[in-house]
Amino acid sequence: MLINQKIKEMASCNNSMQREIIENTYKELEKEKMQRMAHLQELIQNDEKKNLEDKIQKLKTSVEYFDEIINASKPNRIILQMIIDKIYIHRDKTIRFSLKADIEKLLK
Repeated sequence: MLINQKIKEMASCNNSMQREIIENTYKELEKEKMQRMAHLQELIQNDEKKNLEDKIQKLKTSVEYFDEIINASKPNRIILQMIIDKIYIHRDKTIRFSLKADIEKLLK
């Protein structure tokens, strides 16, 4: 849109001084737009980096919980409550655990 306006104004002006002013004005506007775009791209990259770091931290925490469960001689009830949603005991005495939704997402 900025280029269209520039073309219209350049076509309507007769004076070379006006053309130079218009040219300089639009160069500044283009420069500002490019700087704004670069700034927005930087913000997006920083946000993506932060989200990735958060996911990695959550995954590390989940892995630490599982390591603690595996290495413990007796599981810690609090940690089990944090990761297990439901426990199913079948008639044949087999046990199945349903993990909480956020833990399942991390493991996939």
